[in-house]
Amino acid sequence: MRTLLFSLLLICSFPALTQDSLLIEAIQKNTTVLQVKGDFFTGPGAAVIQEAIADQQFLLVGEQHGIAEVGQFTKALYLAAQSYGFQYLCIETDPFIAAKLERLMEGDLAAYRDFCAKFPFTIPFYNNEGDFEFLQRVATSSKGRKPVFWGIDQVFAGAPRYLFAHLAKIAPNEEAKDLALDYLEKGQAGVDHFMQTGDQGKTLLAILGQEDYAQLYRVFGQQAGAESTRILQGLQKTQEIYGYYFQGRQFDNNHTRALLMKEQFLEYYRAAKERDPQPKVVFKFGASHMYKGLSYYDQLDIGNMIHEMADMNGTGSLHIYFAGVKGETQGAMGPPQAFDHTDDLNPLIAQALKDRLEGSDWLLIDLRPLRHGFSSKKLKPLRDIVFSFDLMVLVPRANPVSQF
Repeated sequence: MRTLLFSLLLICSFPALTQDSLLIEAIQKNTTVLQVKGDFFTGPGAAVIQEAIADQQFLLVGEQHGIAEVGQFTKALYLAAQSYGFQYLCIETDPFIAAKLERLMEGDLAAYRDFCAKFPFTIPFYNNEGDFEFLQRVATSSKGRKPVFWGIDQVFAGAPRYLFAHLAKIAPNEEAKDLALDYLEKGQAGVDHFMQTGDQGKTLLAILGQEDYAQLYRVFGQQAGAESTRILQGLQKTQEIYGYYFQGRQFDNNHTRALLMKEQFLEYYRAAKERDPQPKVVFKFGASHMYKGLSYYDQLDIGNMIHEMADMNGTGSLHIYFAGVKGETQGAMGPPQAFDHTDDLNPLIAQALKDRLEGSDWLLIDLRPLRHGFSSKKLKPLRDIVFSFDLMVLVPRANPVSQF
């Protein structure tokens, strides 16, 4: 479910178009080379990025999962944004794993690698050396504001084992501890079974039922706001979301997940407002969540809510689409997979950049000027792209992240 279907930004959903020389010329004029050297942007596109982030409250990176370049980009973006007061990173994990990630950043790579080995499929998208360096750099440059990482998603598929291990540590009594350890053992057996057979039917998210939760709440208590209560409620909500997916109810799946992201973001945001009148946040999510307006999955997702919040705050949100054109991507398991989306590019973008897409430089397209230079009718072939995101970064040949 986590694998991103290549966004509407790159899918040609309209009929074959005659060449529009003015639009093509405008795309070319507003495309620059962007590079990252060390931790910093270089090339002509660096100035575009710097200008674009200056007056924003929120920076949203909508990524293609599994490519190494997106971590390099987001680290450079976050560090550049710190001089403008950005201190928080919102990520596509649940709140409990986000908190654990922040604690792990106090240690070294070996400890992080050990955690990922002990609890596989627990930390989505960040179980590799490059992203460890990215997250650690963010955590250590946060100037003491906690939490730095805001995890607003559902619980990932393998995370319940870690959560029950944590519940055992915070158990109020021996009965609660023994029960948590019992579920931890069942969870490990379920993951082992999945690894051997591909069958998810014995994982904790598949087997936990109302009787299990009733027993867990009985021994841990059900006090509002208590950590154990929040964990158990998070597991129940995750089961609801996954359940819609397995029933083929895709709209309900995506809608319920989007609502959860919004609710959990607002918890972090309200807490941060006690310290900062207008907290400034960088987001790193799959592109489908970062749209302004209806997303690829027909949702007014978290990206749209953030856009509306910025409008109401009188600030701004910058939405950046980041993807490879061809190369390799790393999924949740198995070897890297080759991809080539050259033929799926929007026809006008493909025509405008056809020679440059064979190079090695990242290409930064500033979509904002296109909104003001053309009539609605003339802009129609690019309308969904131009109004969903502000900037678009294309990597001609992307490399996979190197998982532990």
